[in-house]
Amino acid sequence: MRLITKNLVLSLSFILMIAFLTSCNNEKADQKKAQEEIMKDHDELMAQMDKIMTNKSMLMKLENHLDSLKMKDAALDTAKLKLEIEALKADLASSNDAMMTWMHRFNPDFTGKKHQEVMDYLKDQKIKVDSVKTIFNESISKSDALISKYN
Repeated sequence: MRLITKNLVLSLSFILMIAFLTSCNNEKADQKKAQEEIMKDHDELMAQMDKIMTNKSMLMKLENHLDSLKMKDAALDTAKLKLEIEALKADLASSNDAMMTWMHRFNPDFTGKKHQEVMDYLKDQKIKVDSVKTIFNESISKSDALISKYN
């Protein structure tokens, strides 16, 4: 009887240990997947940083040549166009600032944190990086439209 009890205890201990290890592996896999999604978004945004800078430069060129545009189209309201260009440059700068702020605040060190804390943090960071992505896409799209209109 004692041997059966001992074997049962050992078997249950072994099963519990396997269940615990499997649970830990699943938690690590969940964390890794969530963090990889965030880093994928980060990498996409970093690839668009050149586009932000290029568009700002092209808008400055447009702004510096308003008189040439006016010669081509006497009806062009250059004061209004200048305000639009300035607003788009500000949007592009805000996009860049939003990315830099997010990157400086992102902290992938989860030492000593519980799984749920890590997952909550990663979920919040995914929302934030998606917001930055939206700002990027809108500022690039709007500036592209104006640039293509006058180039």
